[in-house]
Amino acid sequence: MNKAYGLRVFSRALALLAALTLVIAASAGPCRAGMVTLVFDDGLSSVYQYAYPVLSQYGLVATTAVIADRVDSGDPDFMDEKQLKELQTAGWEIASHSLTHKRPIDIPKFIAEEKCLMLKPVAGHRPLYEAKYKYEELSGLMENGKLLRERASGKMVKNEPGSYYFDELIGEVLVHPFEASSAEKQQIVAISYEREMQASKEDLEDRGFKVSTYVTPHNYWTPEMSELSKRFYAQVANGGDTFNRKGSTDRYWLKRFVVHTNDPAEAIIGLIKEHAMREDGWVIFCLHGIGSDLGWEPWDAAKLGQLCDFLKKKAIPVVTIDKGVKLWVDGKGKPGV
Repeated sequence: MNKAYGLRVFSRALALLAALTLVIAASAGPCRAGMVTLVFDDGLSSVYQYAYPVLSQYGLVATTAVIADRVDSGDPDFMDEKQLKELQTAGWEIASHSLTHKRPIDIPKFIAEEKCLMLKPVAGHRPLYEAKYKYEELSGLMENGKLLRERASGKMVKNEPGSYYFDELIGEVLVHPFEASSAEKQQIVAISYEREMQASKEDLEDRGFKVSTYVTPHNYWTPEMSELSKRFYAQVANGGDTFNRKGSTDRYWLKRFVVHTNDPAEAIIGLIKEHAMREDGWVIFCLHGIGSDLGWEPWDAAKLGQLCDFLKKKAIPVVTIDKGVKLWVDGKGKPGV
């Protein structure tokens, strides 16, 4: 073999290697194993009004974590059943964000710890009963398997059977039971955090939603509650301001970065570049209201648009929490955009 022929063979080999490298790079895309998930907590109406159109424009989906007791409550700050079903039909995930948005340290933890209220009649107001309550917050009341509705004042409770009002200042609850005999027989209980998780899932599923994910209220979580959640959910998302690593992800303690009102889109994109693109991590964001002043730490819709534009242009897989766990933990399927 002469020297000229050897150089030609070597050059062809280099060209073939370069072409093969380009093919592999193109098939892998700009993002290798990393993924991104957007979670909108609390089920605020601004998510339907502003976030949903922005994500739809880019063909992206998200998870919205819904406080079950706020659905069809008549409060316009929260999405109703019809709006949530439209999101689900569009590929969004509807997750439980508990029944009433309480923490396990503020109420009884387990169903076994639920105690009947020691109710007594309110003098001069025959339908009403009252009792002292020792916990910092009251998650809800249950009368023979039926949940009572919380109301904003004692005056509202007076005219509505199956309702209650909790006065936090004096630690006293006013109850208008469905049946007076339930109060007289002390059959009304203050519900626990376990019941919060169970009842919220059942309520949402009764409305036709597919619920497999629990998103912790206030991003507060404990090992005890994580273990308990396995009875009701396939995965749980919390806070932590970090990302999830391949091979060491706890599906019942998924980590999220919290997005604050003053965070520029560039900062959120920076987290994606660092943890999803460079470190092949699963980056989950915790957002709330979008494009309005509703809720805690609302974010501007223009910033969300900037973020979505980046995700789409870089072909970064954007998944719901449920889909992400199937890919990340169970190894089922491949991520799409």
